[in-house]
Amino acid sequence: MRKTINIVFILLILVFMPRIHAEEFAPVGTAVAQFLEIGLGARSTGMGEAFTAMASDAEAVFWNPAGLADSGPRSLYTAYNTWPAGISIGGLSAAMRVGRIGTFALSAVYLMTDDMEITTLTQPEGTGEFFAISNYSVGLSYSRYLTDRVSVGITGKMVHEGYWDYAYDSWAIDLGTMYRTGFRGMKIAMSILHFGPEVQFDGEFIDYSDPLSYNAQPDPKPKSFEKYSLPVNFRFGLSINPIEMENHRLTTAGDMIHTNNNVEQYNLGLEYAFQEMFFVRGGYKLSADEGGLCFGAGAKLSVSGLALGVNYSFADMGLLSSIHRFSLGFTF
Repeated sequence: MRKTINIVFILLILVFMPRIHAEEFAPVGTAVAQFLEIGLGARSTGMGEAFTAMASDAEAVFWNPAGLADSGPRSLYTAYNTWPAGISIGGLSAAMRVGRIGTFALSAVYLMTDDMEITTLTQPEGTGEFFAISNYSVGLSYSRYLTDRVSVGITGKMVHEGYWDYAYDSWAIDLGTMYRTGFRGMKIAMSILHFGPEVQFDGEFIDYSDPLSYNAQPDPKPKSFEKYSLPVNFRFGLSINPIEMENHRLTTAGDMIHTNNNVEQYNLGLEYAFQEMFFVRGGYKLSADEGGLCFGAGAKLSVSGLALGVNYSFADMGLLSSIHRFSLGFTF
């Protein structure tokens, strides 16, 4: 036990050390695959995305694969988000516990838009041609307990991002760990999401911000795309139950997120449960660019050995339109 606690403290130091020397500069626009950073799931987003230490069941693959160790024998999960500009994003996951070996899961995330018309400098009203966006990732996860209180998890996934004729395919890894202290349900968790190599879009393009590219004679000179990083996220989370009664539970949670394409982010969340059947949630994203207030509700019902979870969340996006999320979970 002492060795486990020492490991946890070492990991905490590694997480907080970058904060000491970090500059308050947001390197926005330096990473691709931004759809991977959109929060999936109504329970998690209803708590302001303070979910690293709360992740469990098949939903855990999107936040901390170590939480898969707490899933039932079999669980299914699906989530759907509305997003500004007519964008839709969703996720699917299925998990199965295989005896003492551990828990395995398959997952997918997709982003969809309506067809968009192509415009150019000479035809700003549109060329009559249209293009679509094709963004998705597919992953395989594994999680198990190392001790009776510590679990670890890993996800390997393929990432695809495509716009018109330009696309790339790459791979990424998610790693997670979760420590259950045994005191009022307190959990300490960490995860690293979307860690992978730099990527480069296929094809060439005319750079209309560079006269040497679009004014070249007799023909414009196309350029190759630069290489970009995936949006790597280092997440540290803590949750605890200040109220634990026979029919009532109140959980508070907090997350710190260190990302390679923005300043550090801090999320806070609450979840109240009545008889572990009905839930009310609230949260706030302290460093959100727009908005930050979130809330949601849900219910969990058991019928003939099947546990069904239904959840909804709302998020204020400030100047952008508000976000509505829905999710369904099955455990059997």
